[in-house]
Amino acid sequence: MYPYEKKYDHVVKIEKDKYIATITFDCPENNNRVTEQQIDEFGAALDNSHWDNDVRVIILRGTGEISFGPGDIEIIKSKLAKNLVEGRKIMYEIANVIKKMYTISKPVIGLAEAGCLGGGCNLLLSSDIVIASEKAYFHELFVNYALTPDTGGLWALQRLVGPMNAKAIAMCGEPVGAKEALALGMVYKVVPAAKAYDEALALATKIASKSPVGINHIKQISNRLHDYSMDTYFQVEGDYLCLGALSGDFKETTIAAMANRLPEYKGC
Repeated sequence: MYPYEKKYDHVVKIEKDKYIATITFDCPENNNRVTEQQIDEFGAALDNSHWDNDVRVIILRGTGEISFGPGDIEIIKSKLAKNLVEGRKIMYEIANVIKKMYTISKPVIGLAEAGCLGGGCNLLLSSDIVIASEKAYFHELFVNYALTPDTGGLWALQRLVGPMNAKAIAMCGEPVGAKEALALGMVYKVVPAAKAYDEALALATKIASKSPVGINHIKQISNRLHDYSMDTYFQVEGDYLCLGALSGDFKETTIAAMANRLPEYKGC
């Protein structure tokens, strides 16, 4: 990340419990807006989780009334509305973090507990699975400012809800409630607000109990599916299946079954 002014002691925090890392956007005083500091700290937290062999699943959440906020107005003024070169710098950094979410080996469970606006909404929707509180809402507000969605917005939306719904959501610029988001396919599940984190934790725990090899292969195939022709897909499918069969985790499932015990996966 290029040099920037750090306005807060921290805006992102990370906590680990056994196989699960929880990354929290923790700057409610700035509505968890997308800033250079947030992108820098979030990228570091993703790297930390990715290279930590104990971590198998990541939960992403945000504190306050706005779980995931829009882009900071200062970035728009000083970068995007300044010139193309400056605008490309910050968008390059944001794009790298979004691509990291799609490509790291650990699945990311995004948790929408309250408002999800603009760039922060799109960052959340780049998670592998999204769980929403009944109080959550999603607002692609860009068109109301003569802007197009950023932070991977249309990329994520079209994959989730299809081109027609994605264009309608982006062109209308109106909030989408949790239940509508569920019906559209933007989120996996809607749960009571008081139980939202527990639901995400339960899902993370279930996924963490599976082989990290198998989970990673599922994520990598799924997140690159749009690049594949049918022929390429079947080749990739076969290659990953063979890699799984060659793994120590696959051998462990056989040994554990013979010993009548649960498998102890190593992720290799």
